[in-house]
Amino acid sequence: MLNSGRGGIHFLLGLGIGVGLGLLFAPQSGEETREWLAETGKTRIKRLRRKGRRLVFEAQDLLDKSQEGVSRVLKTGRHALGSIAARLD
Repeated sequence: MLNSGRGGIHFLLGLGIGVGLGLLFAPQSGEETREWLAETGKTRIKRLRRKGRRLVFEAQDLLDKSQEGVSRVLKTGRHALGSIAARLD
C-alpha cells in the first residue's frame, strides 16, 4: 500500500524532469517549431496535389488509349460481320 503512493510521486517527478530537460535541450523555440511544421505541411500538401494531378492525367491517358482500342475492335468486328453477311446473301 505504501509503495503505490511513492510510485505516483516518482512518476510525477520523472515527468517534471523530462519536461524540463526537453525544454532545456529543445533545438528550436516554439515559434520556430510551429513555422517548421506549417512549412513542412504545405510542402507535403503541394507534393500530394502534384501526384494526384499526375495520376489523373495518367488515368485519362489510359482511358483514351482504351477507348481507341475498343473503337478499333468494334470497327474490325463490324467489318467482319459485313463480310460474313455479304457471303450469306
